[in-house]
Amino acid sequence: MPKIVDHHDRRRELAEAAWRVVLSNGIDGATTREIARESGFSAGVLSHYFEGKDDILQAALELSHRTILKRFDDILAGLEGLAALRVFLLDNLPVGQRQIDETNLEVSFWSRALVNGNLREIQRAESKRFGEILRSLVEQAQARGELDPDVDSREITELLGAMIDGLSVHALLYPDRYDARRLTKLMDAQLALWRVS
Repeated sequence: MPKIVDHHDRRRELAEAAWRVVLSNGIDGATTREIARESGFSAGVLSHYFEGKDDILQAALELSHRTILKRFDDILAGLEGLAALRVFLLDNLPVGQRQIDETNLEVSFWSRALVNGNLREIQRAESKRFGEILRSLVEQAQARGELDPDVDSREITELLGAMIDGLSVHALLYPDRYDARRLTKLMDAQLALWRVS
């Protein structure tokens, strides 16, 4: 009797392999041959599930985004206001190995997204979703009297988003200067500027 293959699981396995190859070899080194080798499947199996390199890279990026969104639900459970906002912000910085890997993957895709319309749309949609979550947490902290309600929540959101991107890139390039402790200190200092005493 032939083995029944769950196509969704197989696509996920291949996308996870692509994720690992991007982390170890960079996006330019993530060839279909390397992805197939990493997955343990043949290049023929890879081509059965994906049209080419960009297709599998897109699946890897979407998998990363789904994983992160699921974690947001978990880490924010039971938290409100400034406490929830701080946890959310720190989880989006490379303060642990999981976040370092996710940040590496995300940043690796930025240059490719500039020339690939599908990847660019995925990045923009994810950025929009991230911004909506962040803004809702900012507004909740303002409504609870923890952050200055006179500062535009959109401006706070945009500044915090830009700070995450900037600090993340600095942490990847200069890990000796931007370790988890330093990243946490800088984010706390920024929040303190809007905090209601």
